[in-house]
Amino acid sequence: MGIIIGIISGMLWGLNDVLTNVYSEQALFSTVTFAVLVFALILSLMQDSFSCAGIYGYHAMRGSFKTNMIKTRHKSFWPLIIAAVCAGPLGMVAGIMGIAYAGPVYAGVVTSCYPVIALLLAMTLLREKPTKIKVVGIILSVIAVMFISIAGVRSGAPHVLIGLIFASCAMLGWGAESILFSIAQKSSTQDVSWLLAVRQSASALSYLLILAILLIVDYQQTWAVVNQLFLPLLIVGCVLSASTSYLAYYHAIKRIGASLGTTFNASFIFWAGIFSVLFNITHVQESFILWSVVLIIGIYFASKGNRKYTQVAC
Repeated sequence: MGIIIGIISGMLWGLNDVLTNVYSEQALFSTVTFAVLVFALILSLMQDSFSCAGIYGYHAMRGSFKTNMIKTRHKSFWPLIIAAVCAGPLGMVAGIMGIAYAGPVYAGVVTSCYPVIALLLAMTLLREKPTKIKVVGIILSVIAVMFISIAGVRSGAPHVLIGLIFASCAMLGWGAESILFSIAQKSSTQDVSWLLAVRQSASALSYLLILAILLIVDYQQTWAVVNQLFLPLLIVGCVLSASTSYLAYYHAIKRIGASLGTTFNASFIFWAGIFSVLFNITHVQESFILWSVVLIIGIYFASKGNRKYTQVAC
């Protein structure tokens, strides 16, 4: 059952990437960076807000909301705030901008390497000693991303290089979030779902702050972008696929461990390719499939041996 849930988490994340690409193409009247930034902020705000509201609602129904609120301590709170900045403006927003520019396939390949970045940061900042198999995983992942990225740039599609740069920022942000989230877990007795909701709440507030600044700086252009974004079906699709993927990912980790859970979640690059073909967005080449397999194997090796996450009460 854990494997099925892990596959579902990857499938929904891949679907979310494709829906995000479709949403950006239908809602954006310009590929100017400012317009794409506003779009990414709005979509990120909706996805994180609905996700954390769902988790808070769950804890309220269980009667554990007040208890968890009291237990939220400074030692775990501040790492979560920094993680929110890494996962939010740097991770989620940059990731969506990467998809808008490069498409879900090539942007997804880069962002899927966040576990490798987390491992490198753990080695550097937390002085964790890597095993030989982790080193092999890092090497395989880097080689795979290099070849897939080169193929993407050579494809001649417009804005691919810009998209890959934004996707790289997202990869760094999510990798850093993994480390900070781990630090918060170690200093807290609360379950992961509550910590995730706190992180998402802080991310949502950061999006609102940035949007407020953009409204002050250029009200007309910001509001012009916002007015184009009301596409209910795509909004619901993006929000539900993202929120459900989150929950499935953490349930998979609880059932089958971090290495397998992360690996099945990283399979979203396959699903993004499949959904891209179904939605007639792009043509997937054989070399992409080959190097994607190498990448997933590399991510599995890099994640292998990580400690299991604490139990998720979802």
